[in-house]
Amino acid sequence: MCGVTKAESADSSWSDFVQKQMDDRGMSTGELTEKTGFDRSRLTAWRKGERPNLDTARVVAKAFGMSPLEVMVAAKLITADEADLRGVSSPDPSALTDQQLVSELSRRLKLQP
Repeated sequence: MCGVTKAESADSSWSDFVQKQMDDRGMSTGELTEKTGFDRSRLTAWRKGERPNLDTARVVAKAFGMSPLEVMVAAKLITADEADLRGVSSPDPSALTDQQLVSELSRRLKLQP
């Protein structure tokens, strides 16, 4: 099957990761397939234990607005040590300046050129 690697066992952690990301964003299966261009059969394959390859993980990361490294770790394509994600965390919004917050909001709302 294109874009997936066969898991050694019926490990559902990739599927669980994808489902959690969808739930956190209020995203339906249809919305995910639209954002990624994947068929629903791809998601079904993941539920059956298949995992994405690197290119597929990058597409999923973009669809969720996440770091490709974080997604690759979730897919067990690389380790957290390889990604050096041990100390990565989201910044505390209260520690940001007003200008930093406005810049980030503008970027997300695509208000900047």
